[in-house]
Amino acid sequence: MNLLIVDDEYYTVESISLKVQKLCPSFDQILKAYNQEQALEIFSAHTIDLMICDIEMPGGSGLELLDKIRQSGFDTVCIFLTAYAKFEYISRAMKLSSSDYLLKPIDDQNLVEALQKGMELRKKQEDDRLNTLHAHYWKESELPLAEQFFLDLLSDSISSAPSELSRELYLRRLDETLILKSYFPLLIQLGQGNSFSPLDNRSLYEFALKNIVREYFFLPEELPLTIRIATGFYLLLLPSVGRTQNQLVGRCRQAQTDFVPHFPFSVNFYVFADSCLPEQLRPALLRMQNYAKKNVSKENYVFDFSLGTSPVSETHRIPSERWSDLLLSGRTDQLFIEFQAYLNQMKNSDSVNRDSLTDFYYQLLQLFFRHMQSDSPEAAACRANITVSSPEQTFVSFSALKDWISESLTTFTAFQEQNTSRDNAVETVKKYIETHLDEELDRDSLASMVYLNADYLSHLFKKDTGTSLINYIIDRRIARSKELLAKGEMSIRDIALTCGFQNISYFSRQFKKSTGMTPREFRK
Repeated sequence: MNLLIVDDEYYTVESISLKVQKLCPSFDQILKAYNQEQALEIFSAHTIDLMICDIEMPGGSGLELLDKIRQSGFDTVCIFLTAYAKFEYISRAMKLSSSDYLLKPIDDQNLVEALQKGMELRKKQEDDRLNTLHAHYWKESELPLAEQFFLDLLSDSISSAPSELSRELYLRRLDETLILKSYFPLLIQLGQGNSFSPLDNRSLYEFALKNIVREYFFLPEELPLTIRIATGFYLLLLPSVGRTQNQLVGRCRQAQTDFVPHFPFSVNFYVFADSCLPEQLRPALLRMQNYAKKNVSKENYVFDFSLGTSPVSETHRIPSERWSDLLLSGRTDQLFIEFQAYLNQMKNSDSVNRDSLTDFYYQLLQLFFRHMQSDSPEAAACRANITVSSPEQTFVSFSALKDWISESLTTFTAFQEQNTSRDNAVETVKKYIETHLDEELDRDSLASMVYLNADYLSHLFKKDTGTSLINYIIDRRIARSKELLAKGEMSIRDIALTCGFQNISYFSRQFKKSTGMTPREFRK
């Protein structure tokens, strides 16, 4: 502990300091001040546990000093000294919570008793402060500890046997009455929002929503148990005492007007049919969560399980022939409009759930794949780009499916355009070869003409004609030379040059290789 001695008389301060060192040597520091200003400076730099202070000092009395200390929030124990036993001093000192009042000259025994009393009071103040702080910390930690307890119970991490639950509460220092209550489980599902995408914004909105539902559904005296079950799912455990299931349904419907419209995502409420004891909560949650995960058609809706809500699934067959025609004819804008109309019709049906969307996805995938039978790398890449690894997890809403359809149509259209461009490239090169047989023709120059790689162009030619680009050129030159030889109007040498062969011997070898005879034998 630290002690501050304040008196305008230097020798009085020194005398008291020596006595304290001799009679009470347990102080860590003994600090000294000779006026109010010095004392306040010491308070700003040190922790002062006890202060011995003269009441009457020039430049500000000890009572004024204590008043300023109290206004600054310090709870220092104060022992006043004075040569006059005036009642008004005593009265003001009591109001300012001083611990003792001693008359000068100070008797050693009285000083020791006053210091011991002050140190005990100071110790009690510190103990009370720590107890209050611990109580505050415990109160703050009670809610997350209780929510973690129920999360462990709901995830089957701890046994639901009453004896095991009591033991867990004891180990976690939680009130055992938590498992003696029955609760109305209220599941809140946060849907997909279209008005924003950053994850940090969504987290901020979810944090705000969690605080709002705590205030909106719980009474002030209740522990607002709001448990994050999974991404986008919160479970509220509302004590059954003081509320009914019908009242809770009505409160959820009112929430759809009061605060749900202020959020950029849909908010669905699932109200279980009955109140549950803690050991009954997990089956109730699984039933609600199973339905919530299958729901895709209802947004900003209150599901009342007392009405016998149950998921229904029905297969919706697409008009595949009509959509195939639109796809092949390139009328993707019209096709997307029909996709949307079909999905809206599904959404308005009571027989649609997440399984229905997954089935719809597979039907469309077959439609796309039917027109991508090619084994080319481009076709494989296109199929990979429009295939979803986990459709049952991806298509949690109609908007998610619409986004996939839009992206897939764009990908498919690009693939078709690329195919058309490749076909046009082959035809362009064929026509050029046909009119320039007498010129030097090589793969690189022909490929650059249609902005393709030479190897790739040769690959396309082989796929289209069954032969490589170089062999195709030779075949066309031989075919042209056969026409000219048959007419008999030109010499064999001129025919060779006209068809792009630079010398007669090479022309003869290639001609015989192709026809089995020499040009001269062919002409006869």
